[in-house]
Amino acid sequence: MCGRYAFFAGKEKIQEAFGVSSDDEQLFEPNFNASPGSYLPVVLLGKARIKKIGPLRWGLIPSWSKDPSDAYSMINARSETLLEKPSFKKPFQRQRCIVPASGFYEWQKMGKAKIPYYIRALDQEVMGFAGLFDKWEDPKGESLFTFTIITTPANDLLQPLHDRMPVILKKKDYADWLDPLYEDYDILQAMLKPYPNERMSLYRVSDQVNKAENNGPELIRPVV
Repeated sequence: MCGRYAFFAGKEKIQEAFGVSSDDEQLFEPNFNASPGSYLPVVLLGKARIKKIGPLRWGLIPSWSKDPSDAYSMINARSETLLEKPSFKKPFQRQRCIVPASGFYEWQKMGKAKIPYYIRALDQEVMGFAGLFDKWEDPKGESLFTFTIITTPANDLLQPLHDRMPVILKKKDYADWLDPLYEDYDILQAMLKPYPNERMSLYRVSDQVNKAENNGPELIRPVV
């Protein structure tokens, strides 16, 4: 799964990586412990097919949901069942997005303890997680945009930690993934593969990352 990640590349690198621009400086502030329920930068194709980046809340609420409390159980979507689950079928067909990230965390169970590790791509300073978004409206007509991160079976590097990992898209696939008019679902599904072992690294980090309120560069420093 993917329950925490880091985002600290900075405005210029994010805008260059995804071909977006924004004057909202808060969007690009470093976040070393992005957690569910937070508003985080997400790239999507908006009206008039213009690519944009904006703050969406992590934890998908389907447009048809009557109870928004389900959001925390929908922080991830399994790649294998996107066309089967009612919560994800429509977003997969029309509302795909990309979640910028510098790296992510995973925990290894050792007895009763959970040991945190930081994982990153060696060939991408800014990764793009495959995501889905949806728009939910409350009874008063107030809109809430939320997102989920798609996961796939873990590669051999991550298997000792967890059996799932976030989908890291290839840059050449960004345009088709974001395009709501692109309907070759076989090709879209083929994008949702584990990232290659040899292009990733992981190392143990401080237990401080276990608490969502902790946030700083010390969270990604290696612990020997």
